[in-house]
Amino acid sequence: MIDRKLVNTIYIISKGRPQCKTAKTLTKINYPGQWFIVCGNNDPTIPEYQKNWGKEKILIFDWYEEVKHSDLLDNFGVEKVGSGAVPVRNATRKISVDRGELRHWQFDDDYTGFFLFEGSKEHFQTKDGNRFESNLLNLANFGYLINSANVGFATATESFPETRFKFAKRVFNAHNMNNHDLEFTTWKARMNDDLINAMDTWKKGKYEVSFNFMQMRLEPTQSEKGGNTEIYKAHGTVRKTAYAIMFEPKAVKLIEKFGRYHHQVDWRKVVPKLIHEKYR
Repeated sequence: MIDRKLVNTIYIISKGRPQCKTAKTLTKINYPGQWFIVCGNNDPTIPEYQKNWGKEKILIFDWYEEVKHSDLLDNFGVEKVGSGAVPVRNATRKISVDRGELRHWQFDDDYTGFFLFEGSKEHFQTKDGNRFESNLLNLANFGYLINSANVGFATATESFPETRFKFAKRVFNAHNMNNHDLEFTTWKARMNDDLINAMDTWKKGKYEVSFNFMQMRLEPTQSEKGGNTEIYKAHGTVRKTAYAIMFEPKAVKLIEKFGRYHHQVDWRKVVPKLIHEKYR
């Protein structure tokens, strides 16, 4: 098993939410591993983050420089429209590389609890930070051993007792990412960046996997101020789906789901196929 310091550091990406529920959750369970909150220098609430969590826990990147190199898949600029999470996600990878790490975790800032399966029972909320850190390390080591671009675990809406032994081919939220230049998939798009990152990973012949034996609970979408909430409220889920369609029009279409517009992906049209040489 590789040194946890090289693969298991948690970076919580956050903006305008100095209360940071994920940090609260990790603190509450006495999480023993390394974790930090990553903020751009365009965030006026950084002093509040530092006051709440200590200056040593807050890592600040140059948002103004990072956004210059961010592919948001549009030409709207960032003066009036938020940039989304792409700048902080790509900056986090650079921070992790500079720290000498081989992989790193990217968590969102709205996790209220972490849950595990035990036998055939329902999920139970873990209050043992050591146990949670051990599970994260197992996933990170698995990702390292198979050289996966991304491994993770499920959200509460994707994980149930009957699916606890199953896995998905897309990481929805908590990402343990490969730092190697050839394996890391650069984040793109102002909205729907997680889906687009997964499609980009698979279409390039790389792979990712998310396991259902553990899950995180998080706040309902758009229920908290800060983060990407203002973008979604201003532009809605039609715009969110549009980014995925622009990126992979042959595989994504707009549908109605859960009482709102949503995307539907035909993954067979995304993942490369191995074809016998006789069909060359």
